[in-house]
Amino acid sequence: MNGNPVGQPRPATTRLLERIFGISITELLTSPDADEDFPDVEIPRQSSPAGHELRVAIAVVTKETDVLIVCRRDEASGLTWQFPAGIVKPGTRAEAVAVRETVAETGVRCLAVRSIGSRLHPATNVRCDYVLCEYVAGDAQNADPAENADVTWIDRRRLTRFIAPDQIYRPVLDILGVTEQPTLA
Repeated sequence: MNGNPVGQPRPATTRLLERIFGISITELLTSPDADEDFPDVEIPRQSSPAGHELRVAIAVVTKETDVLIVCRRDEASGLTWQFPAGIVKPGTRAEAVAVRETVAETGVRCLAVRSIGSRLHPATNVRCDYVLCEYVAGDAQNADPAENADVTWIDRRRLTRFIAPDQIYRPVLDILGVTEQPTLA
């Protein structure tokens, strides 16, 4: 609390934190500046009075041939399908946010497998950190009805029926093996 290191948590606390966030306690306690495991994830280094760049962690959660998506309530554009996501606050790892937001929005527990990459989103101009996650447990449900209208698992091959391919980060399509153009449902 006074700026001194907190030390190693108790074993039971360590196990609980590792299960919740899907990453090791070492990673959870490591400064974001020391992040070498996810070199393509850009961490803002600015500390100007203007504040930090807005960043969002996007969870690409897979289960066998399916991928998890949520239908967001958006006042400007109505309903839109997308991957679970959440704001990355300064000093927070995108992987931890992706795992936390997935369970908060969908009831699905997952593990962060690796960073897919980072980009400025073409529609929102927000920095997006994409995280590949693997399903662990839970049934997909709308756990956040104020923000989402629906949650579902869909076959990866049908992803572009829900989200326009030009709105999906190309490396995400590559990892999911999505190469076909959308067909009307």
